[in-house]
Amino acid sequence: MLGSVDDLFIVLGFVVPGFVALYVRSLFVVGRKTHNLNEILSYLVVSVGYYAVILPVILWLISGDGYGLGRIVAWLFIILICPAVFGLFLGINVQKGFLRSFLVRFGVTPVHCIPTAWDWKFWAGDTNWVLVTLKDGTRFAGVCGPESFISSDPAERDIYIQRIYDIGEDNKWLPRGDTGVLITAGEIQTIEFWPYQQQERNDDEK
Repeated sequence: MLGSVDDLFIVLGFVVPGFVALYVRSLFVVGRKTHNLNEILSYLVVSVGYYAVILPVILWLISGDGYGLGRIVAWLFIILICPAVFGLFLGINVQKGFLRSFLVRFGVTPVHCIPTAWDWKFWAGDTNWVLVTLKDGTRFAGVCGPESFISSDPAERDIYIQRIYDIGEDNKWLPRGDTGVLITAGEIQTIEFWPYQQQERNDDEK
């Protein structure tokens, strides 16, 4: 039970910053994650690392008495705003791979933070020519770009391709106009990729 305002600050101080930081970080990391009580330990670990960075400010806050407006505002920044910035930094580090690149230079190869090849290929949002082959042999050729959608849920690997082409004789790609296609999870056998260029796709480009 929480016996005082000080106890409340202790709980908020050691759980909320880690939760906020990891939530912001998750906005940059592909793959849907489940949440459970065991993650409280992760919040605590991240909070401790965060406090190690801002230790001088913490020492200033706990050295005074009372809960004046300035001190309350400072706590709000420490518990909410600063952890969000900290989580933003962690998320950018994941996307840019700063820490991973640094460790690789010293012969240390950490486990990749991206869980699957599907996520690794699609997370950057690059535009590509794609040829999707379904399990029944049906093929869809098209452009997969900013107006397409690729699921990040491991249980629902569906994909929407923003513009598709008919495959004619000699494997020529014949444009359908602004026609897209939604392919549901579990139907895909393979996806082939080519660098996208601002021109119509045909067999001579392969």
